[in-house]
Amino acid sequence: MDHAPGTSRHVPEFALVTGAFLSLSFLVAGVVLTGDVVRSLLTAVVILYPFAAYAVTHSDDPTTVLPPRVTSAGAVVVGVVLAGSVLLAAAPGAVATELPYALLLGTGVVLPPAAYHVRYGTRDERVNPLSPVATTVVAMVVAVVVLAYGLLVGGTVFAAATALLSFLAGAVYARARGARLTVRTRRRFVAGGAIAGVAAVLVGLVRGTAPESWLLVGLCVAAAPTIFYALTAPERA
Repeated sequence: MDHAPGTSRHVPEFALVTGAFLSLSFLVAGVVLTGDVVRSLLTAVVILYPFAAYAVTHSDDPTTVLPPRVTSAGAVVVGVVLAGSVLLAAAPGAVATELPYALLLGTGVVLPPAAYHVRYGTRDERVNPLSPVATTVVAMVVAVVVLAYGLLVGGTVFAAATALLSFLAGAVYARARGARLTVRTRRRFVAGGAIAGVAAVLVGLVRGTAPESWLLVGLCVAAAPTIFYALTAPERA
């Protein structure tokens, strides 16, 4: 990459160091001044990720400062700590209903570094022992389980968001690892999602209990394959 005269070759790395410094500063200050671990840690992550994204997109080789394995492992640790903090801070009787929220925060923290790992990690890294198709199936099962949990226990909004992220992450991962679907198959997938979404809404109307939750689930089920189709639109059979 050519650099203009007087331009530092370490700007991406400097951005990462700056983001890490600001993130850590807000984390320490937030915990000390407010004692709120969840908000402080979440704020620190929100501050850090844009700087990290800048460093990745503007670096010739971001793996020199952000090793994919280390980055993913660190994100998993932070995600677990964040989700665990949500559950520990919840009232004893509210742990079950807070679980979808905790899962959403943990998933949101882990997915960007995981996407980075998929993009920049070496092919011989067997972090995921499953095949691309099996990964998609597992993601779909996780999404369904999370949606069902949200409907039965509570936290449907957070459960729907987590399920949508989980499905899309698994599907996009499979595509990045070589799984290919024909245009016709993807269109059928979209049609199936629309039918399942409408069916979920009808079930909610028939049951007559929390219809807004069933409507949200229906929208989520219908949106997932549609968004995936849009993300893979350039693909050709």
